[in-house]
Amino acid sequence: MSRTDNSDGEANRDEQDPHVTQSSLPPRTGFGSTTLKIAVVMLAVEIFIMLGFHWLGVQLPEWKLALVDAGLLAVIVAPIAYFVFVRPRDRRIRAIMVALEQARLEAETLARFDALTEVLSRRALLEALDKEVERAKRYGNGLACLMLDVDHFKKINDTYGHQFGDKVLHRIARVITDQCRANDHLGRYGGEEFMIVMPETRVGGAIAFAERVRLAITKTSLDRNEERITLSIGVAEWRDGDDTSGSLIAQADRALLEAKAAGRNRVAVREPASA
Repeated sequence: MSRTDNSDGEANRDEQDPHVTQSSLPPRTGFGSTTLKIAVVMLAVEIFIMLGFHWLGVQLPEWKLALVDAGLLAVIVAPIAYFVFVRPRDRRIRAIMVALEQARLEAETLARFDALTEVLSRRALLEALDKEVERAKRYGNGLACLMLDVDHFKKINDTYGHQFGDKVLHRIARVITDQCRANDHLGRYGGEEFMIVMPETRVGGAIAFAERVRLAITKTSLDRNEERITLSIGVAEWRDGDDTSGSLIAQADRALLEAKAAGRNRVAVREPASA
């Protein structure tokens, strides 16, 4: 299903990249002794080379001796320069890259999911609907759209406060999520309204699903004076050549208004006209 998984999602966000941790560690000890060993070895190599030339009776010009000295010096200085200058810089660069990647992922998460209810945001929901409409056009599969609204939500806010109202919305999102299939798209459309996009679903199956959701919500307690939560739900079905994604939402929204006008806590349906 297109929603977050609290435990996995937060675990992934909290898990730090090892590069970030390594960048905060103090420099390794023993660096001076390692450098000294390298210098001693290089000096021994140079002495060995000079002795070899002497035994062989080879007289090198001063400029060649200077080149040999320069090469050996470069071999000694190169590791020192790496550990002193290059390696700390690489660590800082990796740490910055990891931080930027984490920031990008967090920004994508904030854009894709609603912070309060942890279901899809309106933008992500509409993007999912557009994709499902294109898929339905291509393959001729059914597609249903449900609009769900919390009944008397203003009264809940006025009676118990907005913080409790936020908890109610989060709880409702969890209950609906438990009823959805893996390929359904649940999102917060706005305020106390939710929308569900149901691929490969005809209107009959969508109505049955909506009734299951409605009944599940009525069994959810507010833990405040045992007041009951109820939902009004509007159902609409898309058909090729009849509805665009925008008109499908409008049909579901009109069905939702009918459910509210009929007394709330019920499911209403707007079926597309026959061709």
